[in-house]
Amino acid sequence: MIRKLVMTVSILALVPFAVTAAEDDSEYGVFVDKPGVEEAYAYCSACHSERLVAQNGLTRDGWIELMEWMVDEQEMDPVEEPDYKRVLDYLTKNYGIDRPNFPKNK
Repeated sequence: MIRKLVMTVSILALVPFAVTAAEDDSEYGVFVDKPGVEEAYAYCSACHSERLVAQNGLTRDGWIELMEWMVDEQEMDPVEEPDYKRVLDYLTKNYGIDRPNFPKNK
C-alpha cells in the first residue's frame, strides 16, 4: 500500500494544473477554507506545496498511512494531538477518495 501511495504522490506531483488568481490570493493557497485548514496548511506546506496534497484523494486509512510514511521515511515530525485529529479530519473530509475540492482548471 505504501508503495502505491508513494507512486500516486510522485505521479500526481508531475501533473500540472492551473490555479486561479483567487486561489493564489487565499491565505491557504488551494486548500478549501474549512475547519482544520489552518493546521493542515501549516503542517503540509512546511515541507511541500499544499497543491501536492490537494491533488490526492485518499481514504482516512490512506491519509494515516501516508502521514506515517512521511514520519518514518521523510523525517517529518509527528503531528501531535489535538492537531493530528484536526489535520486528519480535514484531509479526509475535503480531500477524500471523491476529491470534492480537487483544484480544477478554470
